[in-house]
Amino acid sequence: MILLLFDIDGTLVTVNGAGRSAITDSLSSLLDTSISTEGISFSGRTDPDILRSVLSHNGHDPSADTVESALEAYVTAAREAIQPQHVQLLPGVRTLLRTLSRRDDVHLALVTGNVEPIAYHKLDAAGLAEYFSTGAFGSDHAERDALPPLALRRARRDTGHSFSRDRTIIIGDTDRDVQCAKAAGVRSMAVCTGGANRNALADCNPDVLLTDLTDPSHFQEQVMNVTRYR
Repeated sequence: MILLLFDIDGTLVTVNGAGRSAITDSLSSLLDTSISTEGISFSGRTDPDILRSVLSHNGHDPSADTVESALEAYVTAAREAIQPQHVQLLPGVRTLLRTLSRRDDVHLALVTGNVEPIAYHKLDAAGLAEYFSTGAFGSDHAERDALPPLALRRARRDTGHSFSRDRTIIIGDTDRDVQCAKAAGVRSMAVCTGGANRNALADCNPDVLLTDLTDPSHFQEQVMNVTRYR
């Protein structure tokens, strides 16, 4: 059986800046001061890692307790700020997930920097939550490289199937997705639907590089090619 671990932002959906606004508003309220996220990249990072950077950038102590309080405030703000009209489903995603979910040799799960409540909040808004019963999230660990092994363990627990690493693929839109796949010893599929330049993604040497997810047949062909036992 093949395990497909999907990123969310830039891979399945975009939220058109609502998440950044939620961080700015929640931290400004929590700290009772104006907070700026200007110049801080959110791409491919976990929510705790982003919050640590924002706190440091604005001269605040990024201690574990402060980050935990910031995460609680952010989750509340994001649930209010990210409404269905803000969540744009990327081309081909629904058809692809529907097609994959019908296969008995494929299991779908998540590896995302979003904390779990916000991951499912976005997926619910896009009508995709039904496809993902498990995964690993920013709320599990601030370092993205720590997430794939956790997702593997949870997929094994939930399905009773021991997924091999050479039949596991992380699908994402940033160099960090490719990096965490390499760190975990699993396959990587980079998709040019986020903010990353195609050439920059190619330089990361993913196992597969796709323009988008609009062709389910091509996607499945690439999955089968890269997960063949070697």
